[in-house]
Amino acid sequence: MEQLFTSGRIGQRSTTNRLAAQPMEGNCGGAGGAVSELCLEKYRQQAKGKWGIIIAEAISVTPNSLARKDALVMSRQNLDGFKRLVDAVKQINPDTVLLFQITHSGPVSNPTFSEKVCVTPGGEGRYLPTDEIARIKDAFVECSLLSEAAGADGIDFKICHGYLCAELLRPANNRNDKWGGSFENRTRFLREGIAEIAARRKSKDFILGSRFSMYEGIRGGCGTTSSEEIIENLTEMKQLIELMGTMGMDYINVSAGIPAKTPIITRPVPIAELMYLHHLRYTRFAKETLQAIGSDTKVIGSAYSVLQERALPVAEEMLEKNYADFIGWGRQTLADPLMPVKLMNNEKVDYCIACSGCSKMMIKQIEVGCMMFNPYYKEYWKQSTN
Repeated sequence: MEQLFTSGRIGQRSTTNRLAAQPMEGNCGGAGGAVSELCLEKYRQQAKGKWGIIIAEAISVTPNSLARKDALVMSRQNLDGFKRLVDAVKQINPDTVLLFQITHSGPVSNPTFSEKVCVTPGGEGRYLPTDEIARIKDAFVECSLLSEAAGADGIDFKICHGYLCAELLRPANNRNDKWGGSFENRTRFLREGIAEIAARRKSKDFILGSRFSMYEGIRGGCGTTSSEEIIENLTEMKQLIELMGTMGMDYINVSAGIPAKTPIITRPVPIAELMYLHHLRYTRFAKETLQAIGSDTKVIGSAYSVLQERALPVAEEMLEKNYADFIGWGRQTLADPLMPVKLMNNEKVDYCIACSGCSKMMIKQIEVGCMMFNPYYKEYWKQSTN
């Protein structure tokens, strides 16, 4: 584990190691999307785990665009709670880089408590007019500035997993206004949003990055060439990576798939474990694309949890060969948020068994945690299913 525990750099910040805690939706916010005590405890545990980077889960830019009933929502009303979250993490581990992932759930919104909206004519939900998309972009900017005010070290501009910004990027986005059709129009939301955040942030040290799905596995989705195509072709994704590199973004976080539609692509399970190899390929592709244009944008890889302890030598190899800069774990952070410090101290780690229990909780719209290793969630799941 020599490579995993070397220091890294992301933007102007140094990291103590190369391990990144990926954003996992806990569905544990308080009223109006406020930061709850349960949410604070989740990130306290990750801070105790000494992750080099912690990315706080899918924080909605509006109160009516929620995929989870108790999702976190960034607003001036909730700002003090997010300040407490930052303080809770930094008091325990001031060296960790804490990022807030900001999002709009769009067609993934749950209509029982939110509004399902879409950008593509005939898509899932109410069709968004031109001016409303512009207002949502403004909300991303405002959410980013509030994240900086809360003390976060940066933001993750979420354009993955079927959410609104991912839908905008797809070749299937055939809108006839400035948000659709050409690649230039389909990337406008990201380009203009990041440019405005960069111009208005108080410090240039405030980190800007994005998690995106390299290939979604749906017709006309990201990683294809047209609205009628389903076969993977990364030509446009190469253009997207080059765009993010030339824009000076500090990192990209490589994912794939849509959890609600193509979940095994996003998070491989034991019966389809070898899907993780696609993620390794996507990560190397992203890194080599950035190197080719001379960009210092860092790359975070994904999909390591399914390998359990066998992920460690794979992660080492990816770092040693410079195919990735950081290694991201998602489900594993729920199974054992203390994994990094346990590895450093040669202690037993509770490795995620990829049972999909956390996904079942997410689908059931209850609090999300590990029902295998966390006593609270183990009992909570029993009570929820009785």
